Amino acid sequence: MANFGQNNNNNSTASLKGLVYSFLVIGLAAMIYGLLVQNWLFFGVAVLFPTGAIIIYLALQRPIWSYTLYAIVTCYFSAIYRYAHIENLSVILDIILGISFLSLALNIINKKDSYPWSNAINTLTITYAIWLAYCCLILFSPDVVFHDLIANRSVYLSLPLTYLLTAVFMCTPKRLKITLFLLGIFIATAALKAYWQKRRGFDDVESAWLFSGAWHTHILRSGIRYFSFYTDAGNFGASMAMFTTTFSILCLVVKKKISRIFCIAAAVLAAVGMMMSGTRGAIIIPFGGIMLYILLSKSLKAIASWSLIGILTFCFFYYTDLGEGNVFVRRMRTAFRPDKDASFNVRIENQKRFAYYLQDKPFGVGIGGKIVDTKGIMRLDEEFIPTDSYYVGIWVEGGIVGLCLYIVLQAILLLRCCYLLMFKIRNEQLRRILVALLCGVFGIWLNGYVGRGLGFQPSSLIIAIFLSFILNGVYMDRRLEKDEIIA
Repeated sequence: MANFGQNNNNNSTASLKGLVYSFLVIGLAAMIYGLLVQNWLFFGVAVLFPTGAIIIYLALQRPIWSYTLYAIVTCYFSAIYRYAHIENLSVILDIILGISFLSLALNIINKKDSYPWSNAINTLTITYAIWLAYCCLILFSPDVVFHDLIANRSVYLSLPLTYLLTAVFMCTPKRLKITLFLLGIFIATAALKAYWQKRRGFDDVESAWLFSGAWHTHILRSGIRYFSFYTDAGNFGASMAMFTTTFSILCLVVKKKISRIFCIAAAVLAAVGMMMSGTRGAIIIPFGGIMLYILLSKSLKAIASWSLIGILTFCFFYYTDLGEGNVFVRRMRTAFRPDKDASFNVRIENQKRFAYYLQDKPFGVGIGGKIVDTKGIMRLDEEFIPTDSYYVGIWVEGGIVGLCLYIVLQAILLLRCCYLLMFKIRNEQLRRILVALLCGVFGIWLNGYVGRGLGFQPSSLIIAIFLSFILNGVYMDRRLEKDEIIA
């Protein structure tokens, strides 16, 4: 039986290699043909074809590599889409995610590696399964349009697969360290890109995107809002605020000098990116994260120091006019005085309109649906009322029933994570690292009322990764000594 299994593995490997070699031969032939007919577009595609075959081969060999490829492409996908400007390019993410799942299935069939499949059934995947069931039920709403369903396929396809794969892969202290290292690099590239936009201006592609309509929300009298390579400044600011929260706490957790320097640098760069985005609602993320950290820290010193930092920061923005000459400080200060913020007041008015239109729609208008001004009360330039925030979007699409269900599921997930961190993890440094991750997630959850970054990539993927590490905390803790230093 052992020889039979080994022969199967050898045959599978040989078949896979044969397939890759076939791709390489086809690609080489296509390159020669492109040169002969001088079709340079065809030649360029042919050059990429063998490269893609090699990448797919490596991805199928090691499932974690394919998942890492998916994560990297997801983080930079907004830039890829903006510069490629190809419709429906997001299907690339679905393909890579499918390759990741196929790779994991092939490795399990061939028994090459062992994976903790039981980790795939956790609070995150269960709560999302309940939410997914609700989303499927409201498909029968008369307001649902097939085109909207296809455009929001991530709700029914990408997110469930992402949660399952992340729960299986994100389960070791080594991968936790690698993930934080890669995120630090990502933060640096995002912040430096925003700084480049400030110093050198927007390039032709970015300018074209702004002039297509985005300039209304990015080029303001109060200053320019920079968006790096994200979808928009709001998404950029919320993401950087989450990283600021997480890495600021990690600065106090890590023990090794090089790790502390790395975390400080990542926190500073993320904070600079948050300020440059001009996303005022992002300020709730570090405040919310600090509040949760105080509750979970189990340290009087941490409670006292972070409480003092939070109070001083609030007093700086609310009670003083210090730094008012700086456009970024001045813009952030308006978040502490919302009654004087015209944008906030417009959102409140829009929510009143939503309440009027949704009063006879307790289950919303369906995933991807919009409320069109059929009753002539908007008096706005838009055809439909903009939701402006993630939770308002949930309210519109799922109705008051869906919004209440979603908040209850998120509360269950948060309480489960807090319980594990408070009572189930012995290794103190691991516990505090995971607390830092949860504080970042909690902060961006709070931001969901005023911003939409929670539902955009790469934030939704980062949230899944952070929560998976937390829910796998007990699994990782069993592999560490009580006083073992991770970083």
